[in-house]
Amino acid sequence: MKIIIAGGTGFIGSYLNKKFTAEGHTVIIIARRGNFVKWNPADMRNVIENADVLINLAGHNINCRYTEVNKNLILGSRIQSTAMLGNVLAECRNPPPLWINASATAIYKSLYTVSASEDANLFADDFLAQVVKRWESDFVKLRTPAVRQVALRTSVVLGRNGGAFTRLHMLARLGLGGAVGSGKQMFSWIHYEDYYRVIRFIIENKGISGVVNCTSPGAATNAAFMKALRKASGMPLGIPAPEFVVQHVSKFLNFEPDLILNSSWVYPKVLLNAGFVFKYPELKQALDDLVHQPE
Repeated sequence: MKIIIAGGTGFIGSYLNKKFTAEGHTVIIIARRGNFVKWNPADMRNVIENADVLINLAGHNINCRYTEVNKNLILGSRIQSTAMLGNVLAECRNPPPLWINASATAIYKSLYTVSASEDANLFADDFLAQVVKRWESDFVKLRTPAVRQVALRTSVVLGRNGGAFTRLHMLARLGLGGAVGSGKQMFSWIHYEDYYRVIRFIIENKGISGVVNCTSPGAATNAAFMKALRKASGMPLGIPAPEFVVQHVSKFLNFEPDLILNSSWVYPKVLLNAGFVFKYPELKQALDDLVHQPE
């Protein structure tokens, strides 16, 4: 296949590039920096024409303080990149039959007693939820005949070479891997191998379209997640971080405390109903692989 990954230079895009290339597919990256296809409509159209799959991962990192400048970057980068790709697709004579656009589980409320599936009207109204709602709404409006569209609501992706896992693993090894806040907040996650396998599954299953939750069914409380990570890392104890500590430290480390204090409990109903089988459905399996197995 010819696979286009827009915004594909980050942790997730690099992993997809590696996996698809190893399978013998041609992967073309669209990026603002580096020796890649630039975000220029003419250049983009040349590579997207006759492609098999378009995957859009572009968007400013949400791990920052939500100043007005950063809010504009977070929303604008997602809306603008999606709009550019939609306009290019509309101009293609032979557009890719599948467009997977990144989305986020941040659209859902902070849930403790029930999980959110794709058909649940359990949406939050904070900044990130508003971003996701606008992002998905604009994506849906960019319908192109013969192009199947999937909005992939992805939870935290755990992998060895970036993202949340590398930071959390380091804290656990330093003895700082205790519960964060109350520890009762739910933590939805997906192993990066399963993220890749979800993409492959969507490509192969042409009946899947619309919103898809991309997360493991094995969500855990923050306390359970940190305990499992400590065990996998060989650290029996971990210093907890009460909420007031997280609030204080977040100011110095330049991130929003709600990113780790809010509860995220998301269920992949569409994938499971379609027959997808997770390789790492449970936390222990995923963490043992990430900690102990070589890349």
